[in-house]
Amino acid sequence: MSKRIEEEGRKQMYIENVINMIMDGNSSDIEQLGEDDEEDEEEWTPQTMHDDGSSDSSDEEDYHDESVAQKAQKKESVKANAQRKEYRWRKINYQAPSINFIASVEEGTEDRCDWTPYMYFKQFVTDEMLEETAEQTNLYSVQKEGKSVNTTAKEIEQVLGMYIHMGLVQMSSVRAYWEMETRLPAVCHVMSRDRFLKLLTVIHFQDNLSVSDDAKKDKLWKLRPWLQKLREQFLYIPPEESHAVDEIMVPFKGKSHLRVYMAAKPHKWGFKMWGRAGQSGFLYDFDICQGAENPDREKSEVGVTGEVVLKMASTLPAGKNHKVFADNYFTSVPLVQHLKERGIHYVGTIWMNRMKHCTMMDEKELKKNGRGSMDFRVNQENNIVVRWYDNKAVNLISSFVGIEPVGNVKRWDRKSKTHIMVPRPAIVETYNKFMGGVDLLDMLSALYKFSFRSRRWYMYIWWHTVTVAVINAWNLYRRDQKNAGKAKIRCGRPLSSPEETPAPPRKRPSCSVPLDVRRDGIDHFPTWETRQRCKHCTGNHFSHVYCEKCKVALTLQYEHTEAH
Repeated sequence: MSKRIEEEGRKQMYIENVINMIMDGNSSDIEQLGEDDEEDEEEWTPQTMHDDGSSDSSDEEDYHDESVAQKAQKKESVKANAQRKEYRWRKINYQAPSINFIASVEEGTEDRCDWTPYMYFKQFVTDEMLEETAEQTNLYSVQKEGKSVNTTAKEIEQVLGMYIHMGLVQMSSVRAYWEMETRLPAVCHVMSRDRFLKLLTVIHFQDNLSVSDDAKKDKLWKLRPWLQKLREQFLYIPPEESHAVDEIMVPFKGKSHLRVYMAAKPHKWGFKMWGRAGQSGFLYDFDICQGAENPDREKSEVGVTGEVVLKMASTLPAGKNHKVFADNYFTSVPLVQHLKERGIHYVGTIWMNRMKHCTMMDEKELKKNGRGSMDFRVNQENNIVVRWYDNKAVNLISSFVGIEPVGNVKRWDRKSKTHIMVPRPAIVETYNKFMGGVDLLDMLSALYKFSFRSRRWYMYIWWHTVTVAVINAWNLYRRDQKNAGKAKIRCGRPLSSPEETPAPPRKRPSCSVPLDVRRDGIDHFPTWETRQRCKHCTGNHFSHVYCEKCKVALTLQYEHTEAH
């Protein structure tokens, strides 16, 4: 009877330990649920029985060594838990720190003043990447079919251009771009249909025969050379002040060991990526989620998802006062402190079970006080937690912005059926303003993305990276145009009043066609138009001949037709 009572007591204690670990706010995943709190209790292991009836129970020394090692691991884990910092939360005035952003000096901006869209794209998809892809494609075709497809970097580049055009003018199938009734000249005039489909089946990035077994532990080893070099090109661009870390879904419904299901996403099936994007939607850093890389490793105080934020922020320069934003899937109090020690500030929503010893007004009390009511606590590291009630309570933590200044936001009141102004703390406004970088990237990538079908699952990730490279090229172009507008310096004495600002002088409109398009030697058809000034002639020389593609008038001379 006493033994049964003891067993029931042990079971009850075990269940309580499991519940406490689940409610532990310092970890984002549940690990090591089977560990006992009693260090001196030896774990029983079943004996291995052989065919002759003997067992391994006689090997007492090995068993003793294993039990000592297990005890040592338990003592180290207990010691690590004891070293975790305890945070004290009090309702005191929050003193916001100085967060002046120190921008990195960007080199090469002046050199990009005359860049074409093609040159911006080649900033990220370089000639070296295309040449290596062509080389590996030829090698793979020999290994697969016994003969080379003899492709080149220029032809791989044409495939990418055709893919972009297919995204702009989407049709029901790939073959429709070559059909007589639906053909698209930007696609069908570049390459034949059979050649294009052939290249899609043999495009490759890594030699299958020269990869070691250790390299094959990487589930993306076939695409790793391309991903690594593309990531280096993204990181070459100086980062913005504010960055959002979030998940990116690459739609995919086929068979793959990396495919995941996320019910809250618009595309529920696909590959999950971690991304760090700026407010403009520029993707600076990314990584493909491959599941638990080392499940036997001891869990950190920031949790598995917190380590994702630390990895994405590791490529940000320290001490520049960058701001990182993430949702409650990643946020924890130790994460905020880790980033703060590197000179990186943080704002994010957070679950209350990840904040120990932090008692705040519950949702019922805030609801009684009405919409816009709020409560806050500050810890000894000057990090603030704010609970704000709108339609429901939301919790946010920050290391640089608090409640003040309190603004107002327009909301619809169902009872009065009118719009009302609801008080909103500054931390909520800041989070809503800068958290949407990754969402903006997802929206832009879905606008003109053409979906190819392939048996090779990693090709879906490759096409997505090409789309992201186009978006980053467009964002870099917009940034350069903005910087060029700000860089204009007015000559002469400063004006005494803004009313005296003179109107800018009228300039003759220049040709808006990029240089590489003007000199491609394709479809430059002359037409007979109203007499206009020649583009290249000096003096008052006029001509009726007009180039439809370049939008300029030209006299029919050999030198002019070669130069325009």
